[in-house]
Amino acid sequence: MAQTKTTADSGVVFKGRMMTLTVLEIREADCDRIATLVDEQLARAPGFFTRLPVLLSLPEEVPDLKRVAEIMMAADLVLVGVLDPSDTVAQAAREAGLGVITSPARSASASEPERKPAEAPAEPRQSKSNASTPAEPEVSPRSPTRLITKPIRSGQQIYARGGDLVIATSVSEGAEVLADGHIHVYGALRGRALAGASGDSEARIYCKRFEPDLVAIAGCYKVADAMDEGVRSKPVQVRLDNDNLLIELQE
Repeated sequence: MAQTKTTADSGVVFKGRMMTLTVLEIREADCDRIATLVDEQLARAPGFFTRLPVLLSLPEEVPDLKRVAEIMMAADLVLVGVLDPSDTVAQAAREAGLGVITSPARSASASEPERKPAEAPAEPRQSKSNASTPAEPEVSPRSPTRLITKPIRSGQQIYARGGDLVIATSVSEGAEVLADGHIHVYGALRGRALAGASGDSEARIYCKRFEPDLVAIAGCYKVADAMDEGVRSKPVQVRLDNDNLLIELQE
């Protein structure tokens, strides 16, 4: 009788694991200029981005991607691939041996079937009872808010998939909190906080005491050295405005 190996006995096992990927948006085609700008960004937070996995967001004018990969390696960044590329960029990425990654939001929109033009319907008869009642808008389903009541310790990662994250205590330095929606911290926020993790640019971060190493919304981030000292240790909200991350004091 033939024996079937279990997954535990297999020499190759696929395992699911969630990791945070940082998007590096490149707006230049000149590789020398790209190298200089990357070095300038990393110099603002020495050691913070060491061995950080990154996805590239590239312009239509594609730089030399093999040279870009060398720049990432020299900067001690782990280049995973390119994010949501056009056909031209995707082809260049494959030729350079880079992965092509599609974000969840892009995948969802691409998988929607094309709507056929609707035939002209017969004119409906509307009763007097509902003639002046507007149709209620459809509300997209949202996952329940995730509530954390214990302090988030260094090394912990908490993710609220599909919804908001509410932390009733504090987030320690070295911890990471993520949410596809908003993040609310009713104590001190240290470590890293990433809201709108699936690309929701309307997501916000609220906290009572603002002392993070990094905050991000929909992939746009700021590190501690780039933050105004006037907002440190204060109650703030963080929001995105046309790709600009704003940190505003709260009364």
